[in-house]
Amino acid sequence: MNKKQLMKFLLVAAIPIIIWNLPTPQGLKKETWDIVALYLGLLAGLVIKPFKEPIITLIIVGVALMFMDESILLHGYSDKMTWFLVVVTIVCTAFVKTGLGKRMAYNLLLRAGDSTLGLGYLMMISDLILSPATGSNASRTTIIYPIFRNIAEGAGSKPDDEPKKLGAYLTVLTYVVSQGTAALFLTGMATNAITVSLAASMLGVNLTWGTWFMASVVPAGLFLLVAPLIVYKIYKPDLTHLTDIKPQIRKDLESLGSITKHEKVLVVFFILAILGWMFGEKIPFINLNMQVVGFVFLALVLLAGILDWDDVIGAKGAWNVFIWYGAFYGIAGSLADAGFYNWLADKLGTILNLSDINGLLVTVVLLLVSLAVRYFFVSNSAFVASFYPVLFAIALSTKANPMVVTLLLAFFASYGALLTHYGNGAGLIAFASGYVSQKDFWKVGTIMVIIALAIFLVIGLPYWKIIGLW
Repeated sequence: MNKKQLMKFLLVAAIPIIIWNLPTPQGLKKETWDIVALYLGLLAGLVIKPFKEPIITLIIVGVALMFMDESILLHGYSDKMTWFLVVVTIVCTAFVKTGLGKRMAYNLLLRAGDSTLGLGYLMMISDLILSPATGSNASRTTIIYPIFRNIAEGAGSKPDDEPKKLGAYLTVLTYVVSQGTAALFLTGMATNAITVSLAASMLGVNLTWGTWFMASVVPAGLFLLVAPLIVYKIYKPDLTHLTDIKPQIRKDLESLGSITKHEKVLVVFFILAILGWMFGEKIPFINLNMQVVGFVFLALVLLAGILDWDDVIGAKGAWNVFIWYGAFYGIAGSLADAGFYNWLADKLGTILNLSDINGLLVTVVLLLVSLAVRYFFVSNSAFVASFYPVLFAIALSTKANPMVVTLLLAFFASYGALLTHYGNGAGLIAFASGYVSQKDFWKVGTIMVIIALAIFLVIGLPYWKIIGLW
């Protein structure tokens, strides 16, 4: 440990120690306050990074186990989302091992035009096509991202070798586009249905699929239209033109030879997985949620001999995300079980006395509050289910228009996840690739959230007024 690492580690260690020794706020149990201290310490460790994410996680959890119930610290490792991330990351290695990823990537590169920006728009269109019928943007990312990651690797950009040549741009854009398509359609993300249900029961606002799309098509459509370009400008890849590499790509494609038996089998499994992620939950009498589909996909790949056990344990990215996300998700879940988020929401409701303020200003304040607390949540669904009822309740006591409140909070349930790499499963899948540092992920995500705010407040609100939504 060098001096710089030591100073960072001491700063991280000081945060939970200080919080542990502060008086427990009224309305919280001492045990809950201890979990808050641990959570903030772990969050600080992941942000300040004296060591890599798995190392700082193991250190903090290891020390905390001496003082806290192990169920608080470890139950996240049994969560289905944690294992889904592990499984899909492992399955991605099948595309590398068989060469199918390169074959798909080379063919796409030859057809993507001459610019990296064009490739970014190809990604956006690919996600957009899948989004109306895929109720999980994490599932869409497991479909889209492996293809474009292989394009990056085919162009000589790997996580540990020239990541910014192409891979970093495509990785960040994957998350931005995924959250953008999630906002465009009511069926683009499972959390949207929770928001709609809460709005109907609490605010009397009934959003149909058509009403949602009518409200989103201009502002959310504009966000998607400019997203590849803006990410390109603020996080520009080193490789901007594909023309120079196309002759080499053709040679590399020819060197792969004819498609192999394992590649053909993997294509079949991949198509079945896509169908499972898109329609599995609609099939009666069988449990085919996205986690089950992921496990079946991996099982088939192993059964066919495409991957073996050495490949499974050699997938470092999968086990890295398992270590840090499992702990982080588990501790966040313990906070929810202990009632911390309800307590926090009640406190905010008491502090935010907005009854005499202009309704539009109230709506903006509620929207900003919803974004400010996103750093505490590692699940979109948990965030909406636990926090939106309070924001809706506050809105009821003000002059805010219920439809405007519903629409803005509904759309920013998706965009707000961009503030962190753990706000949504799609971000975790992209971040686990290792192409982009946490700092860059948060930086680009924050800029895109600000752009989304500008689009919805400047263009979205007048557009909704014109079409008679408020």
